[in-house]
Amino acid sequence: MIRWLLKGIWRDKTRSLFPFLVITVGVTLLIYLLGFMEGVFAGMIDISAHLDTGHLRFVNKPFYDEEHLNPLDRALAGQKETLQWLQQNGDSRIEWSPRIRWGALMDVPDEMGETKSQTPVVGMAIDLLDKNSPERERLDLEKSVIAGVIPSHAKEMLVGYKLADALGLQLGDTVTLLGQNFDGGMATDNYLVSGFVKFGLSSMDKKMALIDLADAQQTFYMEDMVTDFLGFLPMKVGYEKYDLLKKEIEDQLTAFKQKPPKEWASDDNPIILSVLDQRNLRELAVKFELINNVMVGVFTFLMVLVLWNAGLLNGVHRYGEMGLLLALGETHKKLIGLMALEALMVGVLGSAAGCLVGGGVVYYLQEVGISTHGISETSGLMMSDTIRARVSLDAFVFAVIPGIAASVLGNLIANLAIYQRSEANLFRELEAG
Repeated sequence: MIRWLLKGIWRDKTRSLFPFLVITVGVTLLIYLLGFMEGVFAGMIDISAHLDTGHLRFVNKPFYDEEHLNPLDRALAGQKETLQWLQQNGDSRIEWSPRIRWGALMDVPDEMGETKSQTPVVGMAIDLLDKNSPERERLDLEKSVIAGVIPSHAKEMLVGYKLADALGLQLGDTVTLLGQNFDGGMATDNYLVSGFVKFGLSSMDKKMALIDLADAQQTFYMEDMVTDFLGFLPMKVGYEKYDLLKKEIEDQLTAFKQKPPKEWASDDNPIILSVLDQRNLRELAVKFELINNVMVGVFTFLMVLVLWNAGLLNGVHRYGEMGLLLALGETHKKLIGLMALEALMVGVLGSAAGCLVGGGVVYYLQEVGISTHGISETSGLMMSDTIRARVSLDAFVFAVIPGIAASVLGNLIANLAIYQRSEANLFRELEAG
């Protein structure tokens, strides 16, 4: 039976070609749109995580509540012991990196040592001097440094290129940081500007400076202390799994708080956050999923509508064939079942073709991407200059199921007209043909 139906599909293009093309185009567009949107959103999450939040973040709650003030006195001590606990109790795919968020006044002296310009800056201290540090790759420093070099010696810093323009900085200039140390006293230190960096986000390019973690600990009197432990996950781990990984750590955190490192303060209360808990990204994720569901629903409805009409037109030309089958003893139900099986085969073939075409387009956009140079700077969103799609199993599933379902449903709705015509009328149309 299946072999007979396949031969009919292959030999009679008038009843299979149009539905096949409709399903192929519909599945291709769905895979493309879902893959593109997932790539854009995943790119926003990844760049937010790399530049700011981490996919997971272990931070002292008193610091998090006032992080806009960069209260270094609420940093977590016991860096080595805490990092070891996170590595032992978190998922093995998580790569933890300590960072320090700091704020200070940057003073630029002239030839006489007098203040030429100054401005408040926000900064990040990372493992910067190690050439093999994964932090360099996360921040894409090899490409982002547009002038000068990445620091290779202590007390060197990278400065946002717009910040450098505003202060009139030149490569090799010495600047003074004036801030508050861990003990609440005044922290002052001199740094050599080794390079200018372009983060691609206007707010960071105007205010951000990067220094080495060890230098920051020395400048702000924070030996064995950090403000954040950021956890980073491979790209293949979807954002929907972040909360599960966060929950695994939370379940063990209570016991850790009961026997904390001796360096912690008595009122330290570390918490674990996912990237979705920060910068309103969870709300964006909800909207993203809603848009995906709406797109799948709209495309499914349109394909059903088109295939229904195609089935009605096709059915008119096949009334004689249906009458002959009924005259030979087939029941209405079995006949409709055969038509549905035929539609299922067309749906499977069309969906397979759509997967090949749509998957190929999405894979190309994943590897090559689309340049949006300059757009992310003015938008204020944390987006990469190159937008990439993402090949994912979910996109194929959400495209194939509507493709097959639309083919079968459209065919069933169209073939309900068989019940409204008698075998004699159907068979008479065969004679007329």
